[in-house]
Amino acid sequence: MKKAGRQKRAILALLLACLCESASAGAAEAADIFSRLSLSQAKEQAGQDKKLLLLDFTASWCPPCQKMERTTWEDQEVKDWIKQNALAVQIDVDQNSSDTRALKVEAMPTLILFTPAKGGAEFGRKVGYQSPAELLRWLEGARSGKSKEELEKETMDGSDNAVFEGLGRARQCQTAGQYDEALNEYIRLWQQTAGGNKVLSELRTGLIAHELKQLVKSHPPARARLVDLRKSAEAADNRLDIVMLNGILDENARTLEWFDQVKDKPEARPLIARLSNQLVQVLYSACRWSDAATYLYGDPIKQINEYYKQAEAMKKPAPHTEVSKDFDPFPSMVLMLYGSYVGAGKEAQAQAIKDECLRLDDTQTMHEALDNMAQGMRQARKAAAESNAAAAIVKPEATKRPPAAPLKGKSGTRH
Repeated sequence: MKKAGRQKRAILALLLACLCESASAGAAEAADIFSRLSLSQAKEQAGQDKKLLLLDFTASWCPPCQKMERTTWEDQEVKDWIKQNALAVQIDVDQNSSDTRALKVEAMPTLILFTPAKGGAEFGRKVGYQSPAELLRWLEGARSGKSKEELEKETMDGSDNAVFEGLGRARQCQTAGQYDEALNEYIRLWQQTAGGNKVLSELRTGLIAHELKQLVKSHPPARARLVDLRKSAEAADNRLDIVMLNGILDENARTLEWFDQVKDKPEARPLIARLSNQLVQVLYSACRWSDAATYLYGDPIKQINEYYKQAEAMKKPAPHTEVSKDFDPFPSMVLMLYGSYVGAGKEAQAQAIKDECLRLDDTQTMHEALDNMAQGMRQARKAAAESNAAAAIVKPEATKRPPAAPLKGKSGTRH
């Protein structure tokens, strides 16, 4: 049974490795506002000059980062202020993973500010797009001697940026071991982002859910709070929150039990479709690729074309936003669908899906993404079969039954 457990973990590792394979985008040229010094050199230089040190963690594939490149970092007032009062360094998270890990940066853009006081200690951080006015208000407040709490109180409002601010505070509390404070902030954000716009919805289902899951592992009291949230969701018949909280609590078996009860009911199909992004993760973790293919992606060619339309729309910047020229979400959007059919052993249909993907997007990135997914899923399918075979083996002595005692009548003879 231990071998079966190891094989199951290997399956999940294969899937994660497969999903993480992608061609890396080229790094964007840093604006002239940024110094070319390394982080250690910049800290030393800022200390000698008694200036603020501003770090910008960015990525070429990050639309909000690219928006800052075109707006905030090109704003003349921002340039003049930084030249006079601070030293700024831009760090590409793909090229400098060591500094990214060391400072526990998990979302882009992230701005971290160090002050000359207290030996150049971290003053605070901002997560998400910062307009020139927002950035200057923060920087000037830090330079004037205001505490980060005072500045946070001044800038708190109901905007998307306030949610990013809350994430930054919660992450700082978590890093400092202030788990109760972090938990309170994450739960507040969880409730605040319910029913929000697309950006807030993605934060809720992605980063906030991820951080809550990590907190449950490191802070046991968090479990009871989240169980209470799930009870409230059950009372409101909020299936999205129920499924997400089951995942956060590592209780996906509850979701699978519900899924098996409703998957063949026609009236449940619209709900299953709305929950497909959450359900596919649960089904993959249980190696139930056939269910994913059948109930989540029943018309794969139509779904591929819908993904393509969505991807093309995402590549067109909305007002006041920019996207990287190399930004192409389509390959990553099709992988779970394609992988479901490969994992289910539906090779003919998988080939048709691959052909359609390449018809729409015949790029090296798409070829590599599909090939990596197919290879990973076939290995995972093989490992799952071996795991199931190992689990089915029962030791011979466990199958032996003691001989039945002879039936005796009153006379002692067998009837």
